[in-house]
Amino acid sequence: MSEAWLKLRLPAADHEVEPLEDALLDQGALSVSVSARDDTTPRFQTPGEPEPALWANCEIEALFEVSTDPLAVLAALAADAHPVAGAHYEVLAERDWQQNFRQQFSPRRFAGDLWVVPTWHEPPAEARHIITLDPGMAFGTGTHPTTGLCLDWLGQLPELVGASVLDYGCGSGILAIAAARLGATRVIGLDIDPEACRVARENAQQNGCEFIEMVLPAALPADQFDVLVANILLNPLLALASQLADLVKPGGQIGLSGLLAEQADFALAAYAPWFDLNPPQYREEWAFVGGRRRP
Repeated sequence: MSEAWLKLRLPAADHEVEPLEDALLDQGALSVSVSARDDTTPRFQTPGEPEPALWANCEIEALFEVSTDPLAVLAALAADAHPVAGAHYEVLAERDWQQNFRQQFSPRRFAGDLWVVPTWHEPPAEARHIITLDPGMAFGTGTHPTTGLCLDWLGQLPELVGASVLDYGCGSGILAIAAARLGATRVIGLDIDPEACRVARENAQQNGCEFIEMVLPAALPADQFDVLVANILLNPLLALASQLADLVKPGGQIGLSGLLAEQADFALAAYAPWFDLNPPQYREEWAFVGGRRRP
């Protein structure tokens, strides 16, 4: 028999979210997530800054063991003065969850005839460069606009063949693997999270790219690279500008993303002392900045 879960959804105002999360976990929730009910503005945290404010109107989703009595959970929440008006619950079968999840991810094509293909799909017969990658714990499966912008940039770099490449903030390792697939002969992925490095290393091995090194910052060689790509966030990109510039060979290429569209000018100004930068590229509300290191 397929495993199943009880899914409980609760509307909540921003100030109600944290106590409700704690209360749901106390009631045995296996996981709790928060999303917006009527606002699509991104919310994310940049290093060194406080956590971003939540949306004014949120929805909390909690998963429980299927044997959990949802009415008992709601009664316990109400007894502790937590809001429960508008709550909904349903039983979610594993096969339904898995099917719905997998339907979100199909083979995706990028510049240079580069394809990102989940393991449950067959690669298209015409695909030339294939990355086999499933959604997982580390960021980056090609579905997010910033990852797509970086993949398209890599796919259009003729000098990538035979190049040395640094994927700074590698996450899942997708950009490092893409560089290897497109002909780079020395590739290093760097991340501050040991778990991300582990996942990226496994993804590289799955794709036959065992030569890619996945390292923490302390293990980064004191070298320069022909190509550096960093899909992180604005604040670390600004803080690391001179350091990243020093990692790129004269005449080498840099690609920067993880930027909201309105943040592109800040990145351009920060990297202009070292690079001849191209006009930003945009996808949805996100931006990419690339250019060449001056001698």
